[in-house]
Amino acid sequence: MRRLLPLLLLIPVLTSGQAPVYDLVLRNGRIIDGTSSPWYQADLAIKGDTIVRIAPRITEPASRVVDVTGLVVAPGFIDIHTHARRGIFEVPTADNYVRQGVTTLIEGPDGSSPLPLAPFFAKVQALRITPNFAMFIGQGTVRSEVMGEVDRPATRAELDKMRALVTQGMEEGALGLSSGLFYVPGNFTPTEEVIDLARIAGRMGGIYISHMRDEARGLADSVRETIAIGEKGGLPTQITHHKVVGKKYWGGSVETLRMVDEARARGVDATIDQYPYTASATSIGSALLPAWALEGGRESTLKRLKDPATRAKIKAESTAIIRDERGGGDPKNVSVSACQFDPKLAGQNLAQITQGRGLAVTLENAAETTMWMVEQGGCGGIFHAIGEEDLQRILVHPATMIGSDGEVPMFGRDVPHPRSYGTFARVLGLYVRDKKLLSLETAVQKMSAFPAQRLGLSDRGVLRQGLKADLAVFDAATVRDTATFEKPHSYAEGVSLVIVNGQVAFEGGKMTAARPGRVLYGPSLRTRP
Repeated sequence: MRRLLPLLLLIPVLTSGQAPVYDLVLRNGRIIDGTSSPWYQADLAIKGDTIVRIAPRITEPASRVVDVTGLVVAPGFIDIHTHARRGIFEVPTADNYVRQGVTTLIEGPDGSSPLPLAPFFAKVQALRITPNFAMFIGQGTVRSEVMGEVDRPATRAELDKMRALVTQGMEEGALGLSSGLFYVPGNFTPTEEVIDLARIAGRMGGIYISHMRDEARGLADSVRETIAIGEKGGLPTQITHHKVVGKKYWGGSVETLRMVDEARARGVDATIDQYPYTASATSIGSALLPAWALEGGRESTLKRLKDPATRAKIKAESTAIIRDERGGGDPKNVSVSACQFDPKLAGQNLAQITQGRGLAVTLENAAETTMWMVEQGGCGGIFHAIGEEDLQRILVHPATMIGSDGEVPMFGRDVPHPRSYGTFARVLGLYVRDKKLLSLETAVQKMSAFPAQRLGLSDRGVLRQGLKADLAVFDAATVRDTATFEKPHSYAEGVSLVIVNGQVAFEGGKMTAARPGRVLYGPSLRTRP
């Protein structure tokens, strides 16, 4: 029988004439402070948006006292890799994240961001969101703005324009530079060009975070490049959503983690983030077509697909990708998450769609169906091609933190990756409690203090007097993810209370009316809004 959560009690603690010293006290909590130190029992007091006291017993009057006996009190989780601008304006409460204990969303990954950032930040701030929100400036967006989606090095004049845009992005509040060297136009960028832009972000206090060029055959070379960009650019460098794609390449994390260890040993500040699933998600075209076929944008791609000889070449390379890389060797391993031209395709796999078009289910016909989907307008996809052993090996590495790579979905719409609903609860439930791969203290550190330190968010991420009151309260015995690939629209369980900037945002299974999230700005913000 499932253990019942303690009631969140409103305890009247004021007597006549007494003014409250605190706005909220959490009593008898199991404090896990985010630093990976062992838990301890204490009370925690909040006034305004700040943690003002942590002590074995707090008896001064408070406007509210909540008894959290038996529950973990942790820093609110910081998701270092999200695509939250997909949906945040439709669902500003970001229920799927807050219900897991996430209090800060980091956007602008994979080389893609709004440009310029300042108007977007203003729009988010005016929206009144529940979690905090911060951004990277995207190298791919910057390159596309200056050069378009072309496969050539930048000229000196173009590079000057890109430098200016990265500088502007950092001055407008970016946390650093992101790249998506797997995607067009990032994959057309020479390494030295990325280093040049990374130097600017580094000089302005930012970090570099990269979706590498290749997570399959070119995995080791891509890790080597990511490390080199940080080493030569003079800034912290991060491999984002680190994984090994394609059964043929499973086990590759042994080498990549050794490379990270060697880089750190010689003084390179290289780190990792990861989501705890054996499937990735991106667009069908980006994942299953060769990059050269996507150069120049949609019209150029369609033109190539209409030419018989070029189409045959694309089909051959797509067949190999389905066989050896993101296709996981079987069209059944690719499913559609969303499809504007035919919403009924969401939830079907590539084998079913191929068969539905009257074709035998072969790798070649699956490639033909892939090209057809791109021609029709494209679809989002989920790709089951990651090995569990690599996942676990990366997860326990001390340089790894947690990031969902998720979005803010409309509940019930399409069939998205379950990581948007379950990432943080899944780590706590499956990999901490059930598999015992991590201690609870280490897992919390990977979700809070570690990303806060990495991003320079020095006022949150740790439970400490004087820091911002972003907190997650959960039952370590029951916290779990409930979202599956078949039924992804399902909220996590076991989190009972979430506080953002001192205000209760989630309590007793329900979102509150409070929307206390703030835009968090990077280290070189020129003029604070």
